[in-house]
Amino acid sequence: MSANGAAPTSEASGVDVTSWLLFSAVLVNQAGRVMVPAVKTSVISDPDFGASFGASVGTMLSGVSMVCLVGKLLGAAVTDMLGGWLVLVIVFVMWIVATTGAVFSPTVDFFGAMWLLNSFAYTVTWGAATQVVGACYSDKERPAQLSKIASASRFGATLGNIFFGQLLSVGLDWRTTLLPMLPMQALLLLMCLYKWASAPKAAAVEASVAKSNNGKRDAGAEEGLSPLAAMVTIDFWLMLIPKAVLFTYTQFFMNYIPQLLHVSYGYSHGAAASLGGIAQGGSVIGLLVVGNMIYKQLAPTQKVMLVAFLLAICAATSAVIAFGPAMVPPSLVVPLTVLWGLAYALPFYIPPGEFAMQIGGKTSTAFFTNVFDAAGFSVSAAWNPWASSLVKGGDFSVVLLSQALFGAISFVCMPVAMSRQNSKKTKQA
Repeated sequence: MSANGAAPTSEASGVDVTSWLLFSAVLVNQAGRVMVPAVKTSVISDPDFGASFGASVGTMLSGVSMVCLVGKLLGAAVTDMLGGWLVLVIVFVMWIVATTGAVFSPTVDFFGAMWLLNSFAYTVTWGAATQVVGACYSDKERPAQLSKIASASRFGATLGNIFFGQLLSVGLDWRTTLLPMLPMQALLLLMCLYKWASAPKAAAVEASVAKSNNGKRDAGAEEGLSPLAAMVTIDFWLMLIPKAVLFTYTQFFMNYIPQLLHVSYGYSHGAAASLGGIAQGGSVIGLLVVGNMIYKQLAPTQKVMLVAFLLAICAATSAVIAFGPAMVPPSLVVPLTVLWGLAYALPFYIPPGEFAMQIGGKTSTAFFTNVFDAAGFSVSAAWNPWASSLVKGGDFSVVLLSQALFGAISFVCMPVAMSRQNSKKTKQA
C-alpha cells in the first residue's frame, strides 16, 4: 500500500495502475524533452529564426544545463516533502505552458525561455517518479519498477525523435511538429491530479493497516542514511562521479547525434532526427532486455561484471565513432550508436537508482536521486558550450573522444562502488 497515493494495484483488474501511470508520465516527459533538439536543425534553417538561433544555441544549451541543475537542487529540497504526485501535477502544468509558448514563440529569446521552462519541467520528473517508487513499493519490487520507468525515459526519447523526425519528413514546419504534445500532456496532468487527490485517503488506509498489524513495519520502510552521513563516504563519490560524467551521454544522444548524422553523413533534417531516435532505441533494449530480463536475475557479483562490461563497450564505441566518415561509413555509424545506447542505459539508470534507494530509504530517495542528477547537469553545463563550439565547425572527433574518456572513468569507479555496497550487505546479513 502506498503512502503517497492509492494502492499500486487495482484489485478489480490486477493492473498496477501506479506503475503504468508512472511509465506514461516519464515517457511523455522524455518525448517532450527531446522535441526541441529533434527540430533544432529545422529551426536553424528557419528564415526568421535561423541566424539568431544558430548563433545563440550554444549559450541556450548551457542555460538549459544550469536550469536543470537548479531544478535538481530544488527537487532534492522539496520532492520528498511534497510527494511525487504533487510534483508531477506541477510538472505537467509547466509542460503545457512551455509547449504552447514554443509553438507560438514570436522571437528567438521567447523560444529560448520556453526551452528553459521545458527543461525545468523535465528535470524534476525523474526524482518525483523515483519518490513514488520508493514510497509505493517494497525493496524487492523497487528494482523492477526502477527499470520500468527508466525504460520509459529511453523509450520516450526514441519515440519522440522518430515521431518528430517523421513529421518533419512529411513537410510540416517545426511549429506544427510540436503541437501533438499538448493533448498528451493535458491528459497526464488530469491523471496525476487524480492520483495526488487520492493520496490522503490512501494514507489513512495505510495507517489503519499499520495499526491492525500492531505497529509492524515493512522492511522497506526504514529510514536511510542522513544526507551528510552518506555524502562523506567514499561509496557516495564512487557512484556520483560516473553518474555525473555519464550524464553527458544523454546530452550527446539528444543534442548532437542528429547533428552528427546531418553534418558529417549528409542525412536530411528529418532522417537525422529519426535515426537519432533509432540510436536512442538502443537504450530501450538496454533497459528492457539487458536490465529487466538479465540484470535483475544475476547475483550481485555478476551484476558488477555486467556493468563493467557495458561501460567498456561505451568507451570503445564512442572512440571508434570519433574516427569519423573516413573510417566509419554511414552503414556502420547508426548500428554503432545503437550499441552505444544499449550499453550506457543500464549503468546510467539502475546502479545509481538502486544506490539512492538503498542509502535514502523511503525518506530521502528523491534527495539522493536529485543530487546525483544535479552533479550530472553541473558537468553538462561546462561540457555543452565546449562541445557546441567544436561541432559548429563540423569537428565531432574531440567531443566523441571526451565521451570515450568519460566511459573509461565510469568503468573504473562504478563497479568499485557496487562491489563495496555488496560487501556491506554481506556483512550485515
